[in-house]
Amino acid sequence: MYQEVHTHNIAERAYAPEVADLLRRFERSARGNPGGAPFEDFSTELLSFCSRDIMIMAPAEGDYVYEHFGRDIARNVGGDRTGARVSGMSPNVSRFTITCYDQVLASGKPLYSIHRAVKTVRVSLWERLVLPTTSADGERRLIVFSKPMHFHEELLKTVLDTSPAGIVALRAVRDEEGNIDRTVIITANRRAAAMAGHAEDTLVDSEGRRALPFLADDTVWRRCLYVMELRRGDMLETCHTIEGREIWLQIALAPLGDGLVMTLTDISELKLANLTLQSRAATLALEIGKERATRRALSHELGQREEREQELRRLAETDPLTTLLNRRSLTEKANAEIASAAASGDETSLFIIDLDHFKQVNDSHGHAAGDAVIRAFADLLLGQMRPGQDLVGRLGGEEFAVLLPHTGADEAHRIAERLHASLRRTHLPVSETLDLQVTASIGIATRHHDEDFNAFVARADKQLYRAKNEGRNCIRSAGDEIAAAA
Repeated sequence: MYQEVHTHNIAERAYAPEVADLLRRFERSARGNPGGAPFEDFSTELLSFCSRDIMIMAPAEGDYVYEHFGRDIARNVGGDRTGARVSGMSPNVSRFTITCYDQVLASGKPLYSIHRAVKTVRVSLWERLVLPTTSADGERRLIVFSKPMHFHEELLKTVLDTSPAGIVALRAVRDEEGNIDRTVIITANRRAAAMAGHAEDTLVDSEGRRALPFLADDTVWRRCLYVMELRRGDMLETCHTIEGREIWLQIALAPLGDGLVMTLTDISELKLANLTLQSRAATLALEIGKERATRRALSHELGQREEREQELRRLAETDPLTTLLNRRSLTEKANAEIASAAASGDETSLFIIDLDHFKQVNDSHGHAAGDAVIRAFADLLLGQMRPGQDLVGRLGGEEFAVLLPHTGADEAHRIAERLHASLRRTHLPVSETLDLQVTASIGIATRHHDEDFNAFVARADKQLYRAKNEGRNCIRSAGDEIAAAA
């Protein structure tokens, strides 16, 4: 299991911007107390703005019990573990976790870790900040901030497994001075494992220079360091020997987080053809023509593959800013749900949601802040909907849509009210020092018999405009108009 543990330079190593803010709050609250921060005040402060990413742990005879389990953590691991014990996880993860927690209680100092999860719904790598506290009665507690770093989508897995190229992603491991000391492989497909002379399942979590023979070449390694430090792509060719066979690789390097991704193409046959053609060039003009044709075919094939990859990215299901369904994917899935509902006779409802006065956020704080608000609202929206049932998508800009299968008008209105209440209680995080409270207008429609998706959307959209025209920060549904007319 891949894992890192750090007690120094935590803010510089962390990916999540909340980590630096939490450390500042902890240092202010602890004020040099060897037992850490006061539990009652500190936990109340943290739960007020980031409870969805927080766990509260209580020591229990060589183990730890979850007293609070954040909503976003539960969503990613597939369930709420409140009341459960750490020892109930897989042995490797539980041993690592208990060791980290014991170290924090013993030292009274924060600890930052990165580890690979074994069985979760979406997450493969987690970062975690562990903070010690002491309650007024002397009981010790740990407040743990836990957030996912990498998501493993089915589309990505399919691309990796079917790609004719070898693909390897590596994460940089830095020393205390921040210099890259080594790399760890976080994912690799079968083709890459074969090119490196290994089984696929032996590459993940391995040290890069040991597991990949071509990285033992100092020139190749330096080129990789340049890519990671300068954040600039590169391409090179190299040769290594596996089981007596010489393999030539063309390696495309691209930065990825605090690491890089390699795309490996076996060009051994092309190299052999080149060498053969060079030795026979004086007398075999025909072979030279074939070699040129081979190069043209290879160039054409590479161009076609690039076009296919671009098309695959274009057709991806998710919105790149929020990871919600994009408009195209939401429309396709909604049509399928509507067809199913029509066959079964179930009711289906639809929300169209628009953030109020969103232009003021961009004008006052910049577009980066606007993007952060949209991401934070998307997380809140996803957390309020029913997992595995409701379809949540971003239509564009600050406009969102939610399809609620098996849901009538009354229940849809209750869900909308619950979302409104949650938004009123929440300040959406924008940066380490800024969070904003925003409001939203919601239009609701419940599908008529034989109504298609476009007409369904138009009716919900009409209610959204009613909500906007009637003062914003409110909910309007098609049923309101029917009731008023009656």
